[in-house]
Amino acid sequence: MNMPAIIIEPDQFQTQSEPVDVMVEDEFIAIADLNTVKTEVFRTYSRQVQSEIEELQRDNRWEDIVSLFYPVESKLPDLFEKKLDTEIRSQLGFALGQIKRFDDALAELSICVQIDAENFGYHSSLAYTAYNSLYAAKNREIFLAGNLKSQRIELAHSHFRTAQLLRPDGITNFYREGMMFKQIENKVDRALPLFKSAVANWESMDSARQQERHQERKNYIKALYQLASSLLATGNAKSALPLIKKCLAEDEKSGHLTLLFKYFAMGKVHFHLNQLPEARDALVFAIKCANDQQGDFVHELLARTYLAMDNPARALEVIEKIPVKARKPYYRWTEADILCAMKDFGKARTVLLQCQERDNRGRHKALIRLARIEYLTEHFEQVVDYGAKAVKFFQDHWNNPYDAGLFWQAAGLLRLGKRDQARSIADALRKHNPRYPKLDKLFAALDKP
Repeated sequence: MNMPAIIIEPDQFQTQSEPVDVMVEDEFIAIADLNTVKTEVFRTYSRQVQSEIEELQRDNRWEDIVSLFYPVESKLPDLFEKKLDTEIRSQLGFALGQIKRFDDALAELSICVQIDAENFGYHSSLAYTAYNSLYAAKNREIFLAGNLKSQRIELAHSHFRTAQLLRPDGITNFYREGMMFKQIENKVDRALPLFKSAVANWESMDSARQQERHQERKNYIKALYQLASSLLATGNAKSALPLIKKCLAEDEKSGHLTLLFKYFAMGKVHFHLNQLPEARDALVFAIKCANDQQGDFVHELLARTYLAMDNPARALEVIEKIPVKARKPYYRWTEADILCAMKDFGKARTVLLQCQERDNRGRHKALIRLARIEYLTEHFEQVVDYGAKAVKFFQDHWNNPYDAGLFWQAAGLLRLGKRDQARSIADALRKHNPRYPKLDKLFAALDKP
């Protein structure tokens, strides 16, 4: 039997396909991001890694951190691929810096800054790492010189300033950049406003805010100390005194600075204010706080204090507390000054000759002391010789004329009757520094018939 034909309408059992949306992926979102469960799994994994690193940090296990997680690209490829590695890179940068792999550390932190240019922590960490590398170079733990050192200095300054802009009420980054200028670049005048900012920022906070930022208090105390030291270095001992007193009071319980350094600073300020008994007392206490490997600089200043108090015998007793082999050039200059005050010129000569032979930085200072001794003992040929050597050394090292060397050359030549040579050198000194002490007396002697 023939079955009747069944007519099926085209859309009776088939639905027309829905129009397909055009998917657009860009830097803000990808299709994979719609899988929020998987994304959260990776975020949790990233936080777990960060926690592991923090645990190792607490025990200062820097090598272990680097061994386990560096480089991110090979040790944590999933997090690298999902771009969830930035904070881990920051932690690795810090760890690499702690083991003095500064180039690797800076590379990691530079990536962090490129990814998140507004992140205060990344800029601060990068600046701190560059700053630490410069200290390591200063301490001869690594080698940085020439253009590389200049670039590293500029890198540190650049990121310190960005961090300061991002957190203008901070303390640490102002303090550290101040230390860059003072200790690395020897630019105390540039350091002063930074130490002032660090101190002012802390003192402008109320007690609740200071409690929140308690980790920065130690750098406030250090900034007080360095501000006092910088003011003293720029000739403002009067302003330095209340600051060092405040530093001692603020640090009485916390002990962020050793008693040795605090009382040395106090003694130094009193010394420059010509408050000699107060300087002596502070320095004597500082020495009591020193161990056997510390304190030569305190002994030296205490000896100078006794010398200023017209007690060279006591000054020599203090100097002799430090073994001869451990006496640095500046220490030996003071030793020679004391011997001269005791009119033991022969021994002073011996000390200075030994000193200048080994001193590749301050040799000119020993040579000038020798020139003055020879002048007093009427060995004028030697005066001229030492003066010339001092001028040459200074010119070779700093590419500038040396005032004291020129003066004693001219004075020695004058006493030898070589007036034309003496006048020529005196003219050069007057051109370079017309206010040099006793220069007017030198010309008056030259003008006598």
